[in-house]
Amino acid sequence: MKKILILVILVTFIGAIVFSGCLQTGTGLLVLKITDKPGDLNITKANVNISQIKVHLSASGNDSNDTGWYTVVNESQTFDLIALQNVTELLGNVTLKAGSYTQIRLYIEKAVLTIDGVEYDCKIPSNTIKLISPFQISADNTTTLTLDFDIWESVHETGNGNYTFQPTIKIIQG
Repeated sequence: MKKILILVILVTFIGAIVFSGCLQTGTGLLVLKITDKPGDLNITKANVNISQIKVHLSASGNDSNDTGWYTVVNESQTFDLIALQNVTELLGNVTLKAGSYTQIRLYIEKAVLTIDGVEYDCKIPSNTIKLISPFQISADNTTTLTLDFDIWESVHETGNGNYTFQPTIKIIQG
């Protein structure tokens, strides 16, 4: 009986020594970091030619005869998106019927990028950018929307040394 008791104490003692390395007490430091990957491309110019901008008035809460597309801009304008970083510029303005609008469409004629000193005509899928982001036009009030392009997310290099322009745009209200 004594031998069994000594054996149990010995196994318990050895087990405590072995497993003590697995059980930690006290405190430790966790460092979490975050970074933003810089653009892989050396873009010095990003000229985008917008020929037309339209907005869509929804039937929800409006006279169904008034629903449809309304033109905000109907003239070609070229913007250098690189020059617009931390700056806003007027795209256009128009008086619209009060109501719920569901979509903005930008019609892009052309996008030309200068990367490492070389100009590239970029392919733009469908030449139309559809921004589905509801907003309200209220009677006797001004609604301001800013289209915030992210050029670094919008430009993609193709396998044959060309570039496509698939705009990543955030709409900021106010």
